[in-house]
Amino acid sequence: MTIDELIVEALIAKDKFWFVQEFKVVEQTDKTVTGRFTIAFDLFVQVFLSERSGRFSLVLVSPSGRLYGRDQEQGLWHRHPFGDADQHESTPEGMSSQPIIQFLTEVEEILVENELI
Repeated sequence: MTIDELIVEALIAKDKFWFVQEFKVVEQTDKTVTGRFTIAFDLFVQVFLSERSGRFSLVLVSPSGRLYGRDQEQGLWHRHPFGDADQHESTPEGMSSQPIIQFLTEVEEILVENELI
């Protein structure tokens, strides 16, 4: 994924999910981008991509820290499961061709099931 592709998918995702209040690019360089989907005052999803290293991170964050996440490092995906987000679970199936939309779908399930919003 490129920075431009990430931003395009993020803008599409912003309008697709009822719980997303806004999306904004927090920081961008020639090779990296950090974006944030605001869910509530103290709840958001942050996405990070480094074109140089290939690192791609998606994380659901609350005041207590990471609640859930998925990361791609060196071409391999792993998950930080909800309820035990310090753990790393290998996910050899990876992510779909629309990782932001897939992640926000997973986040929606977590938010509803755990009454976080």
